[in-house]
Amino acid sequence: MKSDAADGVFRVVVPDDNPPVFTDSAAMARLRRLPNIEVKSFTDRPSNPDELIDRISGAHTLVVARSTTQLTNTILESVTPKLKHIAIWGTAADHIALEATRRLGVVVTNTPNAATVAVAEHALALLMSLARKIPQLDLRVRDGEWPGGQLTQLAGKTLGIVGTGAVGIRLASIAEGIGMRILTSSLRESSEISSAGERPNWTEVGFSELLGSADVISVHARLTPKTRSMFGSSEFSRMKPTALFVNTARGQLVNNRALTDALANETIAGAALDVFGSQPLDRNSILARLPNVILTPHIASNTNEALTVSLNMVVDNVVDFMHGRVRYKVK
Repeated sequence: MKSDAADGVFRVVVPDDNPPVFTDSAAMARLRRLPNIEVKSFTDRPSNPDELIDRISGAHTLVVARSTTQLTNTILESVTPKLKHIAIWGTAADHIALEATRRLGVVVTNTPNAATVAVAEHALALLMSLARKIPQLDLRVRDGEWPGGQLTQLAGKTLGIVGTGAVGIRLASIAEGIGMRILTSSLRESSEISSAGERPNWTEVGFSELLGSADVISVHARLTPKTRSMFGSSEFSRMKPTALFVNTARGQLVNNRALTDALANETIAGAALDVFGSQPLDRNSILARLPNVILTPHIASNTNEALTVSLNMVVDNVVDFMHGRVRYKVK
């Protein structure tokens, strides 16, 4: 194994594996068995930036398992030149100061498309549960009620996909299969729609048009300075009063107060959320008390199939880098 570690030992640190996923995984066990590798995994969250620096000091490679691990300029500068590699579990890198990594010579890798199917299926499950009010009906039947009322049929409705990366396109394909019409808004990001001719039933529109035309909006955009809080009071007010809103991308794409108000005032009909601006969700959050909301704990990618692929991809990225190879580099 090629070594650029001072003493020939590669120190790999997982600074925040809370709740534990990596620590006891078969992928991590495979990494621990390799020669000249020392692995340290923390299953609690660092309480402050100084504690994070203490955990990662001396590391050659960081395995970043949580978006709550904020690697700022200051933190990165404090742990180089020993730090050479950051291996992200997932695709988003908005919690890492990429300009600093490039300046400091730290390579950043990720695990693209490992959870595409899992996240798209979760978004569809949230959408169907929201349209059919399954959580509320389940609770009422358990309480001895036999409620009536009107539900929403998705066939014939318009699904607006915001962000046309792999997950958004996968969801659009599935939703088309159950009879939904598809609007997409790429937000000028890299889109995986190869050509309009191959998707005759899909229509690319501007973001503003999508807001007013879609019966359901599902968010799959990347978090950037431009997209942060892209869904605010003005955006929710332009949606149909019957609109359903699904977010499995990033909580920071949405202004939490604006969404809460839109749901409480029935500006929109309902929302299903797997991600939040602050995680875990505060138990006293108004969102948790609203009847027209479905909440899941940022778990969309956690299928056995996706976890097996993605965890092994992270380990492969670590091993490859130590052998002088780089795959899935974040630009």
